[in-house]
Amino acid sequence: MKGNFTAEQRMKPIAAAVAMLAMSVAMSAQAQQAKEEPTTVIVTGIRASLQQSLNQKKNAESLVEVITAEDIGKMPDKNVADSLSRVAGVTTTSAGSAEGSFGENEHVQLRGLSSQFTLTTLNGHTVSSGDWYGPNIAAGGRSVSYTLLPSDLVGRIVVHKSSQADLIEGGAAGTVDIQTRKPLEFKDRLTTSASIEAAYSTAAKSTDPAITALANWKNEDNTFGILAQVFSQSRKLQRAGSEGVWWDKAGANYPDPALAGKNVSLLSGAVLFEQERKRNGGYLEAQWKPQSNVTLDLSGFLSTVDAKNYNTNYMADTINAFNGPGWNGNAVKPTGSYTVAGNTVTSIFFDKNAFGANSAGAWSVVEDVAARPDAKTDSKFLNFDAKWKVSDDLTLTSKLGHTSGSGKTKDVGFEVLSGWNQGAGYSLTSDGIFVLNVPGGDKFVRNGGGIGGWGSYTSSTDKESYGQVDADLKLASDFVPSVKFGVRFAKHERDLQKMGMTLGKGADDEKQIPESAIGNYGSNWYGNLPVNPTPGFNPFKISNEYVASWVAQYATFNTHATQQEFNIKEDTSAGYFMANLQPSENVSGNVGVRLVRTKMDIHAFLPGGKPQYEQTFNDVLPSLNLRADVTKDLIARFAVNRGLSRPDFGQLAGNDLRDTQHNGVGSNPYLSPIRSNNLDLSVEWYFAPKALLSAGIFSSDLKGVIAYGHSILPYADASKQGAIANYDISAPVNTNGKLNGFNLAYEQNVWGGIGVSGNYTYSDGKQTDKLATGTCNGKAGEDCTLYGTSKDSYNVGAFYEDDRFSARIAYSHRSAYKLGNRGGADYFQSPNGSLNIALNYTLNKNVMFTVEAQNLNDPLMTVYKTDTTQIAGVYKNGKTVYGGLRVKF
Repeated sequence: MKGNFTAEQRMKPIAAAVAMLAMSVAMSAQAQQAKEEPTTVIVTGIRASLQQSLNQKKNAESLVEVITAEDIGKMPDKNVADSLSRVAGVTTTSAGSAEGSFGENEHVQLRGLSSQFTLTTLNGHTVSSGDWYGPNIAAGGRSVSYTLLPSDLVGRIVVHKSSQADLIEGGAAGTVDIQTRKPLEFKDRLTTSASIEAAYSTAAKSTDPAITALANWKNEDNTFGILAQVFSQSRKLQRAGSEGVWWDKAGANYPDPALAGKNVSLLSGAVLFEQERKRNGGYLEAQWKPQSNVTLDLSGFLSTVDAKNYNTNYMADTINAFNGPGWNGNAVKPTGSYTVAGNTVTSIFFDKNAFGANSAGAWSVVEDVAARPDAKTDSKFLNFDAKWKVSDDLTLTSKLGHTSGSGKTKDVGFEVLSGWNQGAGYSLTSDGIFVLNVPGGDKFVRNGGGIGGWGSYTSSTDKESYGQVDADLKLASDFVPSVKFGVRFAKHERDLQKMGMTLGKGADDEKQIPESAIGNYGSNWYGNLPVNPTPGFNPFKISNEYVASWVAQYATFNTHATQQEFNIKEDTSAGYFMANLQPSENVSGNVGVRLVRTKMDIHAFLPGGKPQYEQTFNDVLPSLNLRADVTKDLIARFAVNRGLSRPDFGQLAGNDLRDTQHNGVGSNPYLSPIRSNNLDLSVEWYFAPKALLSAGIFSSDLKGVIAYGHSILPYADASKQGAIANYDISAPVNTNGKLNGFNLAYEQNVWGGIGVSGNYTYSDGKQTDKLATGTCNGKAGEDCTLYGTSKDSYNVGAFYEDDRFSARIAYSHRSAYKLGNRGGADYFQSPNGSLNIALNYTLNKNVMFTVEAQNLNDPLMTVYKTDTTQIAGVYKNGKTVYGGLRVKF
């Protein structure tokens, strides 16, 4: 009988075959003599690091990428995501959602899929983390924030592009395992190193210190060792920006019929973001071998990021012109000519006489300072590992630990209105930058607008307790030389609290603002944006220090925003069986199956719904990895597996609402996990020492991938004392998708100390099911691309190294991709790339001088809606230059 089968149905026979093979192998297991494990050799230098990485990639049974630290505490980057950004098939983001880039890589993506599909582990166990930015705290993402993971921790990074049964589930696209050095792996009994750096930001015009140190001691018998690392790193950021804060349509009855129904920017902003980041923490590990066949390992980690920040948004206000003074409905015509591109008004102006004799209630400027004076996040864990070599044939390992992360911030808007002095308007450049037209707008005019205030206090905790036991059994079988099996249990909890703000009496009196607190952005207020607004025009600015004092004096947070809070408990249990294969001398691999049970208990608010939801999911995750040594230096690989990623916590519960625009992102407690059926084929040619040429294709069939539906739902408007209003809500739903792509990679030590590298990845990700209320709906202009998927990404780089001097240069680029959905509209990130260099001079075996620079090209980062003429934001972060000294003993 013939018929069409779904991908899930096609995978079931594979799962059954894998299970039958696993049972057969287990029943026929026989002992064989153990083989000695290879000795670990630690080498230094760029070329030696390249050779180590290639050797480990070549010898792996599955499809992996490996990055090895050049030396103790010396990755060529500032956090782990920086290093990963140069790996074929890996892309990074410098923001959590549509807030634009903050100039530091924060999340990692594999296979062209969003970071939700990538699991990050440290030494094989999970790591909880938080966020410091309010909307990202509320979003409740599962992706680790790499801002908490300095590169100094790393011994090597292994990127698992294909899954196997013994890997923790959660990475439908793949897993990134960050591996630290072990105390007993060091060559010398006592090893110490330290790094002192100064970081200069060209945008913030600030020089800030960074200090890291490492000490490792082990006894003479190599049976006990302690490793300690500490880090303290400060950095000031300044981001210039231009934002279309509020896009809307001119009314059907607008006085100028040519503009009726056209898209207009009601609030066009010149944005200045200022932040101080301080990352402090450490890593401690003790390793003990009480007997030659027993190893015990206890490790602990703590990283905190204090991230206080202020975002000043000076906005040209045309709301009054399009909706009437005080929004009374008496709209007025623009002054002079205007321009329209498609359905979007790209330039317009209303002068001081636009309202005739009475402009009461109209304002030229709204200035909003978002103050987050205590934003911070942290990550920590305590992990215990044990390894017992029971016999030559059987080895048992176990993990037991707890990890937690948190994020919290006050997010308070201090808002002033400046009177209708000389009018207001805007024009859009070809780069999407708003050039504001506000004559006299460099002065704050107190016309009784008062001080407006909005705000909340958001805090979140994420924690997991876990335990697992694994067994590795060697067999007297050439076809199946060994099997591995184990179980894992975890209890996870994510909690979000959001407290509404109450302002004390007198908070709205604009007379209290002293003249000393009123300044200006400065002549370079647009930073490096490729446009200079009206010469000599510097918007007024209320100082951060005064806004912070106003918050401290008037703001209290004592009312729960219950419709945005949630608590989710998630219990998981998993068991697996994996057989290592050696069907012939030149063919090897592994086959296995992982069984997973997920139980969720969700407490949250949903309009018209019940406050508690329970769901349980059972998953069978088969995997097969094969490698064929076609020749000594030519390796072919084949991998097929089913992966699993669970919805982000903020997709299951909570709501991120914008009261002014009456839109937001909702949640759906009925979401199921995302299952991914993955196929990989690749060929690797190690044609010379320290050289690789590879090509691969990949395909993923996605069941349950997240898309966003569009609906109108009633919520309480916090800005109007909780009055119920209709909100335009984007809510997540499960649908289906498909991803196909290929990647190419080349790297080689060309001659002497000169080396080059490059890779390219093509990813075509589509939502395959139409969603009537979403943006992939079968209508003209629909967008069906998957969130997070860049069609093209590439990296190119080169290095030079001799006995004294080394230099690296690298450029990473990705094409445009879809960020997220709000109020039924998709938001996109423009194409962007980053150029980085690193220069090192070795004075002697103990002392090295370093100069590094990140973001040398200072790219223009643009966030826009599906209609590219509606720009949400354009940003520049500036360059950062590091200079320092590394000392090793």
